[in-house]
Amino acid sequence: MIVLKSEYFMSHERLTQFINENKIKREDILSILIAAGTLTIFFYADDSVKEITHGFFS
Repeated sequence: MIVLKSEYFMSHERLTQFINENKIKREDILSILIAAGTLTIFFYADDSVKEITHGFFS
């Protein structure tokens, strides 16, 4: 089932890496917000798929 998901990042490089590694399509991105020094992406994805993420210090 397709659900709305979100992730937040401290830099645009990490956001770009996340989008590329998880092959998130442009049409699946609902919005990207910048607030309080963080970037938050809201996107549609299959709820059974676990996205590739990196730890805070990686």
